[in-house]
Amino acid sequence: MQKYFILVIMFIVATVAAAAEIPLQIAPHQPKIGKLLEDSLLTAPAGQRFKIWVFFTDKGIFDTQSYKMTAANLRPLFSERAVNRRVHRTNSPSFDFYDIPVNADYVRSLELLGMEISHQSRWLNAVSGYADYEIIGRLAALRYVAEIKPVARTLPRPEPSYGSFKLRDISPTDLVYGSSFIQLNQINIPRMHRRGFTGKGVLVAIFDTGFKLDHTAFDSLSLVAKYDFINKDTSVGDTTHPSSEPSHGTTTLSVLGGFVPNTLIGAAYDADFAVAKTERTWEEVPAEEDDWAAAAEWADSLGAEIISSSLGYSLWYTSYEDLDGQTAVVTLAAEIAVSRGIAVFNSAGNERQHLFHYITPPADGASVIAMGAVDDEGMITAFSSAGPTYDGRIKPDLVAMGTGVCGANYPSGFSCSHSGTSFAAPLGAGAGALLLQAHPDWSPLQLKDAMLRSADRYNNPDNLYGYGLFDTYKAADFPLITPIDPIYLVVCDSLNLTITVSGMGIEVPNITAVNLPASAIFIADNSKRTADLRYLAKIEDVGLWEPLFIADFGTLADTFHLQLTIATRPQDGGHITVGPNPFSDSLTIFLGSNAGRPTEISIHTANGEKVWDNFTDNYNSARATVTWRGINNSGEKVASGVYFVVVKTERVQTKIKVFKK
Repeated sequence: MQKYFILVIMFIVATVAAAAEIPLQIAPHQPKIGKLLEDSLLTAPAGQRFKIWVFFTDKGIFDTQSYKMTAANLRPLFSERAVNRRVHRTNSPSFDFYDIPVNADYVRSLELLGMEISHQSRWLNAVSGYADYEIIGRLAALRYVAEIKPVARTLPRPEPSYGSFKLRDISPTDLVYGSSFIQLNQINIPRMHRRGFTGKGVLVAIFDTGFKLDHTAFDSLSLVAKYDFINKDTSVGDTTHPSSEPSHGTTTLSVLGGFVPNTLIGAAYDADFAVAKTERTWEEVPAEEDDWAAAAEWADSLGAEIISSSLGYSLWYTSYEDLDGQTAVVTLAAEIAVSRGIAVFNSAGNERQHLFHYITPPADGASVIAMGAVDDEGMITAFSSAGPTYDGRIKPDLVAMGTGVCGANYPSGFSCSHSGTSFAAPLGAGAGALLLQAHPDWSPLQLKDAMLRSADRYNNPDNLYGYGLFDTYKAADFPLITPIDPIYLVVCDSLNLTITVSGMGIEVPNITAVNLPASAIFIADNSKRTADLRYLAKIEDVGLWEPLFIADFGTLADTFHLQLTIATRPQDGGHITVGPNPFSDSLTIFLGSNAGRPTEISIHTANGEKVWDNFTDNYNSARATVTWRGINNSGEKVASGVYFVVVKTERVQTKIKVFKK
């Protein structure tokens, strides 16, 4: 050991001394220094420091195969969770070159030459830090330095400002989501939640400006780790600037993992989280890509399975040629993260209304899932960055809601006025967490492929929407009966309907139906995953029917309730009928074409007691029908027996006796 130590000291002293004696030679004589950095150095005032990457040629003067690349030396760098993720989600579960730390002797030699080190990257075999013109020249003279490039930055632009939307089309069973239902339902996340997939057991790392973790949105958050890569401490919610650094991160985290029933439900509220503060929000100090790369390696060591990043780096990468997925250092780091078994979701950027309207790194990565933004109607927003990449690949990959997104405000409260691709990214990442809970063996590329295949533009992608709005439930490949719109028939109308089933690979389902009219014919062809329903509407079937279709694969099944309304064709335009009579679950009241609009519809017991009159909530003006589901005004089911339906319209008044079974 003493001999080894002496050799190391001799190596450092010799290399530093040699570099110090070499005269400065900045471009065109020093090919190790990138062109952009050369130009800046030649025009910079004396003493100006630059944030740079220094890339090494190798990882040490010693035998890396025998000394460094052993599990005994590398295993302490990773959690058990990280090792398990590598085993289950990559094709190379063993440790490799990327896992070897940067050579400590190389790093010390840079410091002795005057470089101030910020981060070390084992993935990139590089260090980042600060150096001036003179120091950079001496660093370039070192034989084990391969290249010197500037650290990419971005000056943050304010997120686009759009108004909130009004809540609509929410059934009573979905009220728990509050206003966040729209953004989740657009990508079919509530259905995953109802099946029990909430992200549990999946570790999501989220990179942003900082986080106010004592916000009520995070009262039940499962926090595994936190770190501030700017100040190098664990205070991810501190701020020294009036712009309130944690604001942006607080919102993105809440969209992904918040949980406040009836107000806000995060896409993967039950997942585990590691939060990293990697971005400055005030204009004087731009965000820098080395913080992102350091956070990604940290997430790797913890065992994270997903990275959600609402960041992009454009300064230094303003040339379209840089968007090839192989130039931006932050993109290289993101691609390595994917190779480690981590799915990376990154915002596409909000650049389309600016001169440089393309996506921003690392969204240009081939394996990165770049998230564009749409509104609550599924239309692309004006700001969402466009593709393609320089080498012609479709970007963005997917879209999710990015205007009027509901989330936590800083320092307290909630609103639905958050806009930007920053908020589409956590929606995509949250969906990814649900899918990895459902399919623990999926690699990041399998996850991406499943999400792309579920999207509405998969067969016709473009460079605004990418492959489009994805369907989380469809991507999970669970049993799925294709939804059917409500059907309205009048007596003597015929129905010819085909039910189709998807999901579960090549397994064959057993397709059945219950609660059909007695004369309906239902024939299933299980091998083809279809079933045919044939029916001629009859007078005795008048009323609202809700046939239940079941596709059972043995281990999993899907069900679908069809709303089938059968009405009479009254001879008198003012005629009012009800059916079925007797009824068990629901009763439909049919208003003839000349009856006029209803002014009162109520249900009474045989003793005259009124039990229900909330007809306006159940009035279908297009079909002139009202449905009573056998409940009183308090929402409780009424007992079996005789009831009277009292109907008053602008022109007609009638009283009809019915029997509830």
